[in-house]
Amino acid sequence: MGKSKLKTASGTDTQRVGHAKGRQGLQHEPAKQSRPYKQQKQHEGYEEYAQYERYEQDKQREQQKQHKRHKQNRPKITCAISGKSITGFWRLYEIDKLISQGLYPNCSYLADHLEVHKRTVERDIERLRDLFAAPIEYDRKKKGYYYTEPFSLPPVRLREGEAIALFLGQKLLAQCKGTSLEEFVENAMLKIRMLLSQEIDVSLERVVEAVSFHVDPLRGEEVEVAQNYGILVDAMEQRRVVEMEYYSASRDAHTRRRIEPYHLRLVGGAWYCIAYCHNRREVRTFALDRMQSLTITEERFEIPKDFSISEYLGHSWIIERGTPTRVVIEFDSSQVPHICNKQWHHSQKLETLPDGSLRMTLTTGSLGEIMRWVLSFGSHARIIEPEALRRQVIAELDKARRNYD
Repeated sequence: MGKSKLKTASGTDTQRVGHAKGRQGLQHEPAKQSRPYKQQKQHEGYEEYAQYERYEQDKQREQQKQHKRHKQNRPKITCAISGKSITGFWRLYEIDKLISQGLYPNCSYLADHLEVHKRTVERDIERLRDLFAAPIEYDRKKKGYYYTEPFSLPPVRLREGEAIALFLGQKLLAQCKGTSLEEFVENAMLKIRMLLSQEIDVSLERVVEAVSFHVDPLRGEEVEVAQNYGILVDAMEQRRVVEMEYYSASRDAHTRRRIEPYHLRLVGGAWYCIAYCHNRREVRTFALDRMQSLTITEERFEIPKDFSISEYLGHSWIIERGTPTRVVIEFDSSQVPHICNKQWHHSQKLETLPDGSLRMTLTTGSLGEIMRWVLSFGSHARIIEPEALRRQVIAELDKARRNYD
C-alpha cells in the first residue's frame, strides 16, 4: 500500500507538474493566438477592424512611395569640404523644410535623406528645440515629427542683387571645370539657392539666362588635369614632396622631377603649380597639363617663411618670370580709352603724347607674354624699348607675313 500510495502520489505530482507546464506553455504563446483571435473577431462582425488594418497598410505603402519619389527627386547635397553629407547648419534648414511641409519625417527617414546616422538627426532635433525654440513634437500615430504651432527658421537674407552677383560669379568660375573645385562651387550655389525666397529665385532664373561670359577653355585633358590638381592639393596639405615626369616644351624632352608644391594658379584656362624643384634647386613654374605619373612621397617639406607668391610673381606680366626689364609701349589714339580703363600691371605708368597717342612704361620679366600681348593689338601698338624685344616682334611679324606668301 505504501508503495502504491507513493506511486499514486508521485503520479499525481507528475500530472500536476505536467498541467502546470502546459499552463505555462499557453502563457508564452500569445503570438500564436493573436491571429486566430483577429479572425474570430472579424468573423463575429468586426469588419471595422479589417478596414482599419487595410487603411493602415495602404497609408504605409503610400508613405513609402512618397519617400521613394522624394528621395529620387531631391538634389544631391554634399559638403564642400569633405564631399560627404551636408553640414549641421544646412541640415537644420532641410529638417525644418520637411517638417513644415507636413511630411511627418521620423529619424530613420531623415537619416536616410540626409545621409547621416540616426543619432546625428536626434542631435539636430535637439538643436532646433534648444537653439531656436522649435515646437517639435512626435506624433505616435503618424510616426513622425511635426510643429505644434506655426514655426520657421530665420531666413538667410540675401538682397536680389547679392544673389544675382553670386550666381553670375559661378559662371565666371567655369574655369574650375575638370577640377575638384567644380563640384564644390556647384554645391555651394545649390545650398545658397535652397535659402532664397521664391521671388528672388524666379528673378534669378531670368538674369542667369540673360547673361553669359566667354571663358577660356581648360588647357589639356580635363581628366588628367583634374587628377594632377587633386594630387597636388593633397601634397600641399600634407607638405609632402611629389615625384613626377615633366615635359619641357622648349627642349621637347621629358625629365623626372621632385618638387615641393607651394601654390596653384589658373591663368587663361591653364593651371600652373609654383613649386621648389629639387633638380634645379630653385622655385619654378610647372604646367599641370605637362605633368605625368605624379606620386606623393613620404618626404616632408616646409614652405620658407620668406616666400611670398605676390613677390615671386611681382615682375611677371601673367605667369612667366625672367630678368626684370624696362619696357616702353606706344598705343595710337584709338586704343587710349581701352588702355586707360584698366590696371594692366602694378608697375605701369601712362603718359599722353602731343599727337593723342599713349605711352605705357612698366618693368617686367615676362617679355614673351608682353610680345604676344602687343601683337594682339595689330597695327595699333608698337614696342619702343628694349631693342631686343623690338627685334623679336619684327621677326615674329615677318614669319606671319610669310604665311601669306
